[in-house]
Amino acid sequence: MSRHIKYHTLFRLFEVLQPWLKYSLPLEEGLPGDSALVLSPHQDDEAIGCGGTLVKHTRAGGNAAVVHCTRETAERDQEASAAAEVLGVRDLITLPFGVETLKKQEDLADRFVEIFEERRPDVVLLPFWLDNHVDHRAVNQALLRLAGKKTFRFMVYAYPVWFPLHPNLLIDIGPVWEEKKRAILCYRTQVATRDYVRMSGSLGQYWAVVKGRNLEMVESFFRATFSEYVSMGRKILG
Repeated sequence: MSRHIKYHTLFRLFEVLQPWLKYSLPLEEGLPGDSALVLSPHQDDEAIGCGGTLVKHTRAGGNAAVVHCTRETAERDQEASAAAEVLGVRDLITLPFGVETLKKQEDLADRFVEIFEERRPDVVLLPFWLDNHVDHRAVNQALLRLAGKKTFRFMVYAYPVWFPLHPNLLIDIGPVWEEKKRAILCYRTQVATRDYVRMSGSLGQYWAVVKGRNLEMVESFFRATFSEYVSMGRKILG
């Protein structure tokens, strides 16, 4: 029975995602609109998952805000500030929740509503539904809850950290890969235990090779409208 349930879940996931997947992945130079907002479950996910895209966006004159949904230590705060400077992010918001507690934070969705209404982003970036960390999934669950209260018109760009998602969009970050590496390396406490530069770079190189065109490095995303992304999540989670 357990195996049957797992297979059923996998088939349902494929059915939900398949219409969105393309054999020839679109390649774009950057984000649409002026205002981008990143929901980063932890102080480092924004650099690992979409740091190159943030650099390109801010260098092109766009505004970018990063919401760190959890906080650990004063040292980590300093690392986050240093990374934000590299990424060109001037709007840094840190919520007061502990790591691996987001699932219990009933007001997380209300916090997001306040932030969205104040900043009116054109694009919201966050980890994909199935990213393999409890806090990453909790951020998505909060998005589901707020969808029942408010309707927003931003685009969602879901990025991978702990789940090598099959994207439906790539962004060329070859020209800013060095800056992305610098931003990741600002998180000294994190790269001391795991090579996040290699982890992110390996995935970026893989999709660059898949796309071709002599690309050196890309970031991969699953793009959908807010309403489409919420509908997808409901189907995936059953």
